[in-house]
Amino acid sequence: MDYLKQYSIPFKGMLDGLHEYEFKLGNDFFKRFNESPIQDAEIQAIIQADKQGSLMSVELQIQGSMRTGCDRCLSEIELELKANYQFVLKRSEGESDDPDLFFIQPDASEWLIADVLYEYSCLSIPIVKEIDCSSMKNPPCNQEVLQRIQKEENNPESNPLWDELRRLNLK
Repeated sequence: MDYLKQYSIPFKGMLDGLHEYEFKLGNDFFKRFNESPIQDAEIQAIIQADKQGSLMSVELQIQGSMRTGCDRCLSEIELELKANYQFVLKRSEGESDDPDLFFIQPDASEWLIADVLYEYSCLSIPIVKEIDCSSMKNPPCNQEVLQRIQKEENNPESNPLWDELRRLNLK
């Protein structure tokens, strides 16, 4: 059995109304995708789907955490992931240019949602991966690097190259 087949939502025979699904996304899930930016994670994906005829309005909630390197001090940190997304699933032929509209073939009995869960999990990663370690009792941060950054921010040295560029009058 294909591992990602368990990440599907039955569509054929589904009654109109509200339906809720929950998926656990762990290391085994993310290993199935080449060069995934998420390697060590425990994520919960909750889907609330409101089916009305051939349309389904979907609300996806991503919450969990991943281990990654801090962009500020380079230490390993536990980064929280939390995001909500909304999109529409339509039973129809064709493809959509709208990123919030997905099509499913009219004869399909289920919607394989693994790719969607993966993509939205990746979108949940903050651009800058850092945590506020100042309020933590035992922060995982590299204090030596943080002190050096603080020192550099407080005492900017004069660089002759930048001084020359500042003298240029570009008006």
